[in-house]
Amino acid sequence: MNIIPNVFKINGSHKINKDNIMPSTEEFINRGFDPKNDKIDILFINPPSTISERYGKDDMGEVGGDLIPLGMASLAAYIREKGFGVGVLDCPTLRIDNDKVYEIILEKNPAIVGFSTTTYSLARATDLAKKIRKKLPNKLTIIGGSHANVAGIETAKEYDEFDLIAYGLDGEHIAHDIVERFKEKNYNRENFMSDFENLKGIKGIIFKNEKGEIIRNQPRENIKNLDDLPLPARDLFPMERYIPLPNQYKRLPLTNMVVIRGCPYFCSFCDQAGTGARRRSPQKVIEEIKDCVERYGIKEISFWDDTMSYHKKWMREFLDLLIKENLDLVWSCYAAVNTVDKEILKLMRKAGCWNIFYGYETAIEELAENIQTNRKNKNFERMKQVAKWTKEAGIEVRGSFLIGLPGETPELAKRTVQNAIELDPDYAQFTLVCPYPGTKLAKEIEQGKWGKFITRDLEEYQCWNVTWLPDGYKNPKELKDMERYAFRKFYLRPSYIIKRILKIRTFEDIKRYFKGGTALIKSFL
Repeated sequence: MNIIPNVFKINGSHKINKDNIMPSTEEFINRGFDPKNDKIDILFINPPSTISERYGKDDMGEVGGDLIPLGMASLAAYIREKGFGVGVLDCPTLRIDNDKVYEIILEKNPAIVGFSTTTYSLARATDLAKKIRKKLPNKLTIIGGSHANVAGIETAKEYDEFDLIAYGLDGEHIAHDIVERFKEKNYNRENFMSDFENLKGIKGIIFKNEKGEIIRNQPRENIKNLDDLPLPARDLFPMERYIPLPNQYKRLPLTNMVVIRGCPYFCSFCDQAGTGARRRSPQKVIEEIKDCVERYGIKEISFWDDTMSYHKKWMREFLDLLIKENLDLVWSCYAAVNTVDKEILKLMRKAGCWNIFYGYETAIEELAENIQTNRKNKNFERMKQVAKWTKEAGIEVRGSFLIGLPGETPELAKRTVQNAIELDPDYAQFTLVCPYPGTKLAKEIEQGKWGKFITRDLEEYQCWNVTWLPDGYKNPKELKDMERYAFRKFYLRPSYIIKRILKIRTFEDIKRYFKGGTALIKSFL
């Protein structure tokens, strides 16, 4: 029996679980369905995957790493608000496989099955979609999410199991349009998929016409006022089970949050590059935070925005409001070096920020120019200055660094590692560059620039596989060995180990460090 202090939903209402008993998996599954007129119009699925698959390392154990899929939560909230029955299955957190998902589909009988899919979960989504197509042929299948956004056309070419591929920065209006039109066809898949004029009117989808040709409709217009959207439907999800990786939180319960969509920068390796940033009002963000605190007992927020601090006026207004509310919260966020200064860092700390994850990528100017990160990180001196200010404000520094950049050699990679050591963040992430389809970097490599692809198998496209080889490396093994070198060089420093030990304050810290250290050793060291 698992004992927990938390708040959760029972039969449509939110109540404190006075006995502090973790709900069963079946209870969590039933929580995820909110029918309308006894019907589930659409079921959103986060396909099954393991911790090791998500983080690319074998034998990590149960170290945490589960967080609510906010895209699904926002879609479910919007469709429900429009009067339709919705269901959600966050399979990785529920620890259920495709066989169990199929059983649930048979029981709940959704009209539409929508997969929110990343590259590493594509195979399981495809397997389940094949089974649905064979045994439940009248169900409409849709694939969306990050994989569909970067490889929508490729997915349409490779897989016939998905009727529609939804792409774009905002999925709410696309999903609503599909559900409305499918209902108009009395939930008859054959009639719906054979009406090609009707399909052509749905912006933001990819499908095949009567000749088998791939049709990519015009993209849907971005939602201009994000405040118009309802708060994510956290009440449908197993909130009690969401725990980040050991080194990424201070207090539980925790939830993640997104308040900005898109990104103002143009990093060539990123599928969000040049998408522009739209933000909710500070008042709306505070509303969601208070909802999380009051309904779910949340003690920490992890902001997942690519660069939360990009708009300083907005950031100051948000921080002032958060300080005024005095909600007894801590939080973390992502930021770019050029977006913060000494004063705003002090204000962030006052508002409860305990760590900032900076996208350093590299401090070598020629490599930064090759991937256009010099627009968000001015130079190494600025990086060091901002890191110093952050630490002086009492905020931990996290940093991401890329290995296998265009123009990189093993010697330059070692300089990146040395720069990381000089910046001395509390935590460093070293990631292999992955040129996802549709990104500027992928197009440059296809044109013969920078190096060559090692594989075009999209299931291999994660940041822990060698998918391309820069001209400066002899073979994939040399590049993979450089990733291991980076982790060893950074984390096995006696000075680093001593600093982490000295930061231990509670027994909870000891447990988190032990779990995190064990996972790191198994994975890299």
